[in-house]
Amino acid sequence: MNATDRILSALQNIDRRILYVVVALIISVPLVVKLDYHPGIVFSEVKRAYDVLEKTPRDKVVFISTIFSGSTQAENGEQTAVIVRHLFKKKQPFVMVSWDQAGNRLSYEMTEKIAREMNMEYGSDWLHLGYRIPNLQTMLRGFGTDFQGTFKTDYKGNGLKETPLGARLKSAKDIGAVVEITPSATLESWIAYFCEPYHVPLVYCPAAVLAASAYPFLDTGQVAGMLNGVVGAAQYETLLDDDPGPTSAGAMSLSLSLAHIVILVFIVLGNLAYLLEKRRKAK
Repeated sequence: MNATDRILSALQNIDRRILYVVVALIISVPLVVKLDYHPGIVFSEVKRAYDVLEKTPRDKVVFISTIFSGSTQAENGEQTAVIVRHLFKKKQPFVMVSWDQAGNRLSYEMTEKIAREMNMEYGSDWLHLGYRIPNLQTMLRGFGTDFQGTFKTDYKGNGLKETPLGARLKSAKDIGAVVEITPSATLESWIAYFCEPYHVPLVYCPAAVLAASAYPFLDTGQVAGMLNGVVGAAQYETLLDDDPGPTSAGAMSLSLSLAHIVILVFIVLGNLAYLLEKRRKAK
């Protein structure tokens, strides 16, 4: 076997452990170094999501629904953070609820940290309604007409009427937009039981694996905008700040992009080596 044959054979039989190490390094370096990277292209659905929240009247409240836990925090957590920063930046009041027991604390602590950084006050600028049993359809029917009867206390156990923001919320008429942040198939429930009946725009923030199923609803206008996984969060940061600097969403977006490129390169090399070897044998 000559040198050319050995090279072609090696390219077709790369030890999978080498592949794993290369991919691991490609993913890890941007996350550790946290490179200042943001996508140069912003998808139209991300721009639409930004515009919806930017144009929401300040006398209305944005309702943020979260159902993520630690397993999807890398995607849904970044989406939550960038939405919260946008709302704080424009001084848009919002309430947040968690339909996941583990995610309840994650979403509260994440928002509280950002609130401290941006000098926002709990109870007036934002409110967390705590964990609720995920009987979503029943809850959506309930707070559309009687918000304070459905959510009687907040994360801290305070009566909803005792907080300045909670006292304002009576029904769907007080809600200017809904942000659904989820790794689960909850989209159609929000459309059918709340957003369509009460004409409230919906910003959808799914884990990337769910994003494809939302495009028909984007086309019909039933979804007003969407952040597609962590890439959507990174693109949203670009809209929120022309120079956001190094961020977790930007670093994760770069890691994913580089990992996909490396995998495609290995696939191309392997197939090219196979075709060249086949042609040499044919001669």
